[in-house]
Amino acid sequence: MLKNPIIAGFYPDPSIVRVEDDFYIVNSSFEYFPAIPIWHSKDLVHWRQLGNAIDRVEQGLDLSQVKPSGGVQAATIRHHNGTFYITSTRVGPVWPQTDQHFIVSARDINGPWSECHFIENAPGIDSSLFFDDGKAYFLANREQAGAKDGNDAEIWMSEIDLETYALVGEKQTLWAGTGGIYPEGPRLFKRDGWFYLLVAEGGTLHNHATTFARSKNIWGPYESSPRNPVLTHRHLVREYPIQNVGHADMVELKDGSWWGVCLGSRPAGGFYDGGNVKYSFGGYYRNLGRETFAFPITWPADGLSPLFTPESGRVLSEYAKPKLAESPRSDVPYEFTRESLRTKWVTIRDTDLDRFVLDESLRTLEIRLAEALEKSFIGVRQTAWKFDASVTVSLDSLKVGDSVGLGAYIKEGFSHSVSISLSEAGLTVRFASPGGVLASSDVATELGELEIHISGRDQDYEISVPALGLNQRFDGREISCDMTDSHTGVMIALFGTSTQNSRVSFADFKYTVS
Repeated sequence: MLKNPIIAGFYPDPSIVRVEDDFYIVNSSFEYFPAIPIWHSKDLVHWRQLGNAIDRVEQGLDLSQVKPSGGVQAATIRHHNGTFYITSTRVGPVWPQTDQHFIVSARDINGPWSECHFIENAPGIDSSLFFDDGKAYFLANREQAGAKDGNDAEIWMSEIDLETYALVGEKQTLWAGTGGIYPEGPRLFKRDGWFYLLVAEGGTLHNHATTFARSKNIWGPYESSPRNPVLTHRHLVREYPIQNVGHADMVELKDGSWWGVCLGSRPAGGFYDGGNVKYSFGGYYRNLGRETFAFPITWPADGLSPLFTPESGRVLSEYAKPKLAESPRSDVPYEFTRESLRTKWVTIRDTDLDRFVLDESLRTLEIRLAEALEKSFIGVRQTAWKFDASVTVSLDSLKVGDSVGLGAYIKEGFSHSVSISLSEAGLTVRFASPGGVLASSDVATELGELEIHISGRDQDYEISVPALGLNQRFDGREISCDMTDSHTGVMIALFGTSTQNSRVSFADFKYTVS
């Protein structure tokens, strides 16, 4: 069976492409670096992350000014004439924006990927490429004339010269969707002489949806499908295990069948009303963020639009797997190895990876601490509601005033954590949540290192220092996406602070799910 989500944890906005027998998916990465994770599969069931499209400071992606849930959004991957292209948008602190769409390319999916080619005079977000009759086209969304808050958007397109990365000719409006807010995420396909425009609309919460329009002419006019929305869960009760599906992409298999991917969330811990929930009937707690789901697609004879997950009309937890050769290749584990550090571990806005020094033979990671916690941060995505993680931290190199720790983090000011700090009097262990310090203990120990544990059980987190007999339970709902207004997901993170550029060593990181 194909089990959903096919990529678990904070991996939203999936885009998929097939090259012969190989499938590739990319996701949004927002404020984290390296950016734009790249996945590979041969059977659509088993996925392994190959790396990240942007992993070098020389590529020119400046994230220093982006806000939480800003940064790299809605990447689209396409392949044409032997070259892979990934388009995306760097969302900065000022909105609306322009000239923030960029393209990276590579002949080999494993890289090296090119520098970021930023597109001038290109407004909006969520860009993609389409190729037809020897021409390349660039699509994105933009605010409609007179729009007040971005709700009234439209999809536009222009030709693009991929030698100079300059737009060619006029930017022409294609479609404004079916009336849902924020029409975005355009992807264009051609089938049986028709051009099909796939769009996300309705926002990325409960009213999220995927809609289609088609035209005989690439420039339109585009006619809305009578089946719209072709994918949504906004008509389902909050108890349904998969929510806010949308931002889809699709791919044709060698045998002519089609499959799609979309984002969705698996809530846990109940529901709430009010707060910062702007749309629909209330909120739900979804610490894992928006994940990647897959589903089958069929094309009715009338060709008006495809049918997504046609037998049920909703995204299911599992499907009969597609008829492809099985490739049971496991994903890269979370640990202190060169492959894992290159592939899985991320910083916040920080491209200075020299502050992290790996000793693969000893499975240790040395971090040069900074004054700001986020400058010393390195983390991995929480991928399951039930997990256990641990790491051993060396105390020998701590200086007075230094602090190191482990936590579940979603954005600045919103984490559950334990920190170990050194003062003239000795060690202090603090357990903290978004509301402040929950417990603090001054400890005397001759130990030169301490093992720290963090576990998740649905919406409960427990963090402990077993050798000292200290532990604390946390309510995970406080750091869920909707309660913190985050488009990302919870990260399991190592961090520290120091005014003396101290170096601290972490060893033997383990992460298991159940």
